[in-house]
Amino acid sequence: MQGRRNPGFPGLMAAALLLLGACGGGSGSSAKAAPSAPPPPNPPVANCNPTPTSPTVVSVKSAPYNAKGDGVTDDTAAIQNAVNAIGGTGGTVSIPAGTYMVNALTSIQLANNMTLSLASGATLQAIPNGADNYTIVRVSGVSNVNVMGGTLLGDRSAHTGTTGEQGMGLRITGNAAHIAVVGVTAKECWGDGFAIADANIVSLCNVTADHNRRQGLSITGGDGIVIKNSSFTNSKGTIPEDGIDIEPNSGETVNNVLITACTFSGNAGDGIEDGVPVAYTGQAFIYNLVIDSNTMTNNGVGTLHTGPRSGIEMSNAIGHTVTNNTIQSNAGYGIYLRDGVTGATVKGNTIKNNQLNGILQYNSSGNTISGNTLSGNGVPP
Repeated sequence: MQGRRNPGFPGLMAAALLLLGACGGGSGSSAKAAPSAPPPPNPPVANCNPTPTSPTVVSVKSAPYNAKGDGVTDDTAAIQNAVNAIGGTGGTVSIPAGTYMVNALTSIQLANNMTLSLASGATLQAIPNGADNYTIVRVSGVSNVNVMGGTLLGDRSAHTGTTGEQGMGLRITGNAAHIAVVGVTAKECWGDGFAIADANIVSLCNVTADHNRRQGLSITGGDGIVIKNSSFTNSKGTIPEDGIDIEPNSGETVNNVLITACTFSGNAGDGIEDGVPVAYTGQAFIYNLVIDSNTMTNNGVGTLHTGPRSGIEMSNAIGHTVTNNTIQSNAGYGIYLRDGVTGATVKGNTIKNNQLNGILQYNSSGNTISGNTLSGNGVPP
């Protein structure tokens, strides 16, 4: 992921002029119109109850794999051997309760057509390292893969390096497709709990990302992604510090994303940040993003950014939808549309007790903003 764009923030006079009320229309300067987005397809459907296609189950603790799960032994090879054996069969690799130390520089590399099932008391823990870039579990170039349950524990408190931001719990990439991640917790990672790049038909359901250093989830490329009934909390340590950051690099497109029924709380950055960096205008795209029925509270506290953070921030984006969310008690704005947001629909949200504006447009126009309930925000109404 590229370096973070600098959002800045308007002065008090600009904020007062551009503040939008509960049923306000578009305003702001006439930013250059971006190309029209493709028509919205049917919303992507979450796969929150995936079923293995074969009854075959192998335990990583059984022979010939013999993983220890004792919190001391390097179990990387044992788990990988089980994955290699079950890959392509439709069966399941079972990880019983225990702490399994994993070389995150090597990663557990999942195979086609398989399920990795972790017991509720099972943890895959990164062996401390000093690398800028690591991944505990990697799903790359494969399809029809499920990852179920358990905890992916990064090395944040024991990391021996001081640079980089790419230490991930679970990374989905390499044109992977039909991937379901259900009930997985990713925490204490040097970078992100979860990362999705160049992947299609991906569901994250009932996942938890907590106290990761960069953000809970990054999405930089893909099509047909659903994030549902999940929690993204306490991201803090290196910018952008978001719950979810949707930010394609040059040459990448994010399309057809639904974020629904999720909680975003205590992140030092935004609850959700969505936008194409200005330097990549015309080179990177985000289409058909829907943010619906989520809760954003207490984000933006202690941010490393030079400007205030928001419950939801959009920039340089076309035609996105923000509906029915509860956005309250954030340290900056409730919803912030800035620098070339156009064609957005912001409707039916409850926005209260944020320190700055409830809804603010800045250098953006042509958006439909109606039917929102605003109260108690630091800049009235």
